[in-house]
Amino acid sequence: MLTKIGIILLFAYSVLGLGSYIGDSKRAEIFELTDNDVAKFRVTLPEEEFTTLKEEGGKGSTFDFGSDFNFTSPDFNNIEGSSFDPFSQDSFKTKNATMTVEINGKIKSYKKVTFGLGGNSSRSFAKQGYNVKIRGNKDLYGRSQFKLRPDSREATYLRSKLVCDMHNRLGLPSISANYATLYINDEYIGFYILMDSIKLRWIEDVYDDPDSTSLYNCKYINNQLTVTTSSEGCVNVNDEVTDNTEWIEFLTILDNTKSPEDIEDIFDIDLFLTEIAFEFLSGSWDHYLNFGHNFNLYKPKNDKWKILYNDFDSELGQDNSVNTGFGPNIKKNTDVPSYSFEEFAVKKTHLLDILIFQNTTRFDNILKNFVTNAFNPTILFPHIDELKEFIRPYVELDKTPNENAGYYSFAEWEANCEFTTVDSFQYYYGYGLKYWILQKYRYICKTYNMDCDPVYMDENYQYTIDKSVEYKSPETQQSPEQPEPTTTVDVVLPQPTETIITPEVPQYNCWAELIGYPCCPSHNKIVFSHDGNGDWGYDFKTNQWCGITPFVAPAEECWSEIYGYSCCKGCTIYESDVDGNWGYEDGKWCGIPSYYNIYCSINSKPTSPGTSMLINTVDQPSSTNADPITDVTDPSGIR
Repeated sequence: MLTKIGIILLFAYSVLGLGSYIGDSKRAEIFELTDNDVAKFRVTLPEEEFTTLKEEGGKGSTFDFGSDFNFTSPDFNNIEGSSFDPFSQDSFKTKNATMTVEINGKIKSYKKVTFGLGGNSSRSFAKQGYNVKIRGNKDLYGRSQFKLRPDSREATYLRSKLVCDMHNRLGLPSISANYATLYINDEYIGFYILMDSIKLRWIEDVYDDPDSTSLYNCKYINNQLTVTTSSEGCVNVNDEVTDNTEWIEFLTILDNTKSPEDIEDIFDIDLFLTEIAFEFLSGSWDHYLNFGHNFNLYKPKNDKWKILYNDFDSELGQDNSVNTGFGPNIKKNTDVPSYSFEEFAVKKTHLLDILIFQNTTRFDNILKNFVTNAFNPTILFPHIDELKEFIRPYVELDKTPNENAGYYSFAEWEANCEFTTVDSFQYYYGYGLKYWILQKYRYICKTYNMDCDPVYMDENYQYTIDKSVEYKSPETQQSPEQPEPTTTVDVVLPQPTETIITPEVPQYNCWAELIGYPCCPSHNKIVFSHDGNGDWGYDFKTNQWCGITPFVAPAEECWSEIYGYSCCKGCTIYESDVDGNWGYEDGKWCGIPSYYNIYCSINSKPTSPGTSMLINTVDQPSSTNADPITDVTDPSGIR
């Protein structure tokens, strides 16, 4: 019976087309045209600028949570948005681009286009995002500025699209999303999520407010909409505005408010609470509740201040270990879908206290309305199925092996769109998309005593997990067996000058192994730090620094050969003189290569499994030579 009901729902939904989930909500024409067609963007750059773009795109970005990070730590909460920008880096941008865009067989051409790299923490991935701006007072079916994002942090290509669709369905002021392919100088770059961008032209198009002076971008972290955190942490998008008195006055009123009635006339409270409900339902850690960024505040003429969200690639269960904390601050309950709102909203800001915690009735009703009308599997699962089949051939092409093939396999895409939780390449794991929606839906329905779909409330509801790609937590992974220690054969003559018993020097895969650190897994290439030993990554599964820079043995001739002696295989020192260190192997003297010295020093005494022996003469992945895992001199870098 459950299967029959599901088939009927899916059929009824599918005959209406991909835009039926959104309903009658008005969007820019370009997004209505691309509901059933993938736009084809062809950008042309001067060849020398295309070369520069490739070079800049390969640099990535660096950022560091630290293993003892959580949202309530003083180091995080003392960061003021006005003084902290983890991504203050030069990005490629040119005004010399031209572009054609093909939609439904019709081609539009543009001679004045600004084109550049886009995104913040997403810059860490090989496949880069881009920003597009059409100049000359022209637009592409109602929009002139776009984001082309690969959403490389997550496996499905669906999270940003689904969140935009939820907002559009509910009639919230929001960006929209569909899909596009990108070519630069006739070179295929990849499959992208196409979104509009909340800029001055967007405000003009949506609110008929040209050159607005009341749009503030809160892109830096820890913006809590207080004078202290946001007076400078949120920046006016109009560069010509130098007087922010209106903004400061608004924040001051929020600071001093005693009840919702105090701000009802100047702040769109219902919109704010709806976005907070969205964060709770989607497990969002990248907006107001936790990191405190990725939103705008805008005051339309003769209207209230409104909060406008953007950047949705880390929603719906993606990288939710960020919500559980890291290292010693990890929460006991790591089942994020079962978090209560109070448990999820760890920052108890003044605004949340006034608008929610003092009396939850208004928020509770908005939350339940969101679930009934947008966030429930009865309507979301068929929408996911339709989108998944629509983008399947483009995803398959995007996963064809090449230098930008992405971090997730096609099998992981297939499984994560459904109920299988897979490894994440930044913060542990990404819940299966449908699994997250199902579990959060059940929790809300039970907790708030809602009348919900019995099909999905049935604990016997069947779904499949792909065990071949399923994420396995460190607790469930068995450690590899430790090899038995090798037998040491005593050498009678001569006696070593240093008592060092060491195995033969192994073949190294990265430079970090020479100083006692492991190499990063092959898919983990995000650079968190750099020092004399090369690039350093961080393995959040083991809470341990790891090396990225490959080991290449120095092109060093065996220095002892000129004296008639071969080089040693091990590094037990028997004698030292002006020429170097001497070993004794197979009854003969041998020279110890100089680049063995670090290894020999590290292994001068045995280490217990899983520990790293460090010496003072070797820089560690920290500016202060402190323990890199607890070093918080650069506490956070957030998208």
